[in-house]
Amino acid sequence: MDARITELLEELKQAIDKAATTGDKYQFIDPAYDLTDELEQCEKPFDAVRPILELIESSPNIDFGGPGPLGSFMEKFYHEGYEEELVASLKRKPTEYTISLMFRIIADEENPNLSEYKHLLKTLDCASEIDTFWLDEIAKL
Repeated sequence: MDARITELLEELKQAIDKAATTGDKYQFIDPAYDLTDELEQCEKPFDAVRPILELIESSPNIDFGGPGPLGSFMEKFYHEGYEEELVASLKRKPTEYTISLMFRIIADEENPNLSEYKHLLKTLDCASEIDTFWLDEIAKL
C-alpha cells in the first residue's frame, strides 16, 4: 500500500477517534469527505477498502453516515472487489454499518451473488451487538 494511502487512513482513524470522544459524528464525517476525495486520487485507491472496513470494525458505535463518505468511496468499487471485502468484514466482525452496506448491495436484484449475501446476513453471529431494526430486516430476507 502506498504511503499516501497509509497517511490518509491514519487521518481517518484520528477523525473517528475524535468523533468517538466528542460524540459528534460530524467530527468524523466532515473531514472524511475530503480524505476520501484524496484517496480517490491515489494510484491504487482500492487498496484502502480493506483497511477502511477494519477501521469500521474497530469503531462499531460511530455513525458513519448512510452511506456517508466511507460507504460512498467503497461503493465505487462495486463489481471490482468491494463485495468480497465487505463479505470478509462481515465474517470477521459484523457491525450495523457493514450490515447496512450489504443491504445496499442486495438491493441490486441483478447481483449474481444475491442468495449468498442474503444467506450470509441470516447466519451472522451478532444478535447481541446489533440493533433490533437490522435484526428485523435480516429476518425478512
